[in-house]
Amino acid sequence: MTNKKAASQGDYLLNILAGVVLLSSVQVAMAQTKTAPDKVPDAKAQELALMSKARRATSDSHYEAACDYLAEVLAANPKNAEAHYLLGLLQGRQGKFNESIDHEKKCLKLVPNYASAHSVLGRSLAGKQDYDGALAELKEAIRLDPRSPISFVNLAAVKGMQGDYKGALDAYENAIRVDPKYTQAYLGKALACAKLKDTKGQLDACRDAVRVAPTSSVAHGRLGFALSQSGDMPGAMAEGLKANLLRVNESWNEFLGMFLTAWASVFLVFAAIFAALFAGSRFKPQEGEIVLKSFFLTFYKDKPGRFVVTDTRIVFVPEAFSAWFGATRVSIQRPQIEAINYLSTVGGGTVSILTRDQSVHQFRMPLLVLDPVRSLLVSQGLTAPDPDNKVSEPINPVPDKVETETKVETEPKPDTETKEKNE
Repeated sequence: MTNKKAASQGDYLLNILAGVVLLSSVQVAMAQTKTAPDKVPDAKAQELALMSKARRATSDSHYEAACDYLAEVLAANPKNAEAHYLLGLLQGRQGKFNESIDHEKKCLKLVPNYASAHSVLGRSLAGKQDYDGALAELKEAIRLDPRSPISFVNLAAVKGMQGDYKGALDAYENAIRVDPKYTQAYLGKALACAKLKDTKGQLDACRDAVRVAPTSSVAHGRLGFALSQSGDMPGAMAEGLKANLLRVNESWNEFLGMFLTAWASVFLVFAAIFAALFAGSRFKPQEGEIVLKSFFLTFYKDKPGRFVVTDTRIVFVPEAFSAWFGATRVSIQRPQIEAINYLSTVGGGTVSILTRDQSVHQFRMPLLVLDPVRSLLVSQGLTAPDPDNKVSEPINPVPDKVETETKVETEPKPDTETKEKNE
């Protein structure tokens, strides 16, 4: 009896042990069956993650990092059309036109109706000066997606490379028609108008760019340049200042990280601006005349130019842009000067010259120019050494008046002496 009971208990334990072994075998088999299919989803997820990183790096203008991510995607999956397209786009932006063309063609082989790839391929072909091929690809891109302003802008750029500025203008206007808020189309239109000598069209396009993108430093900078070409120097300087402030704001963190380098760049920009603004204000002295000193950043009737002091006269020479728009050259002989006064404020000052014919010529300039101008005039005996020691009665602040006694030239030509009034 006891032996039968022991045998029954042993069989029961063996059955339990067999069940445990069987269950473990089933779990292992199920795990192995589940692991094999998961390999494909894992690879797909990695590819999607790399594409996401590439897009993010592209958005942040980190092109090299984006290209590395895309190359990794294509190494695992050479048939990823979007990766080919995006890599071709980035390589085109970096001037690697051969590589860009290769990837865009691979993309189009996979997806023949990919409009954006046709557009990028056209732009890269233009970079290789294959303008016919570029135009064909861009027209195909527009046919496939006529609502893409980028393709119209690329088409305009290619036409501009060919010297067809009227065709470029039409393409930019089509881009604006498709997307009235596309800033690049307005900026491109401004350039086309400038090439066509349409100053009003250039100004209007730049103002439209500022209207649709009021925080764009590029738009304000282009408007400032257009205003300078039209002769509106105060407006040009105001827009230039806005552009610089916006550039600082756009890259504030980087600006703080590279403080000295950034400020050096700002000074270089201002130097370039003033070099452009005051270009052309050359002065050629008369025979035997000695130039004592000349000063930039001087304004006469709101037109910028150079204030020149010689041993015989004082001359204002307008810069080239202002001269084109009617700014006058002023030449005042020293014997004709009756008195010189100045007025200084926090932001700048004015030098007023009264001639014997009672004409008053007022020259505005910043303090950094006013002080050395006044020091030179004092050393030449042409003005009082301090504000309380005047050599004559104060000059009345009347508008600039031109009489026959003071020579004012209306166009750039050799300086002539001012006739002295017979007393």
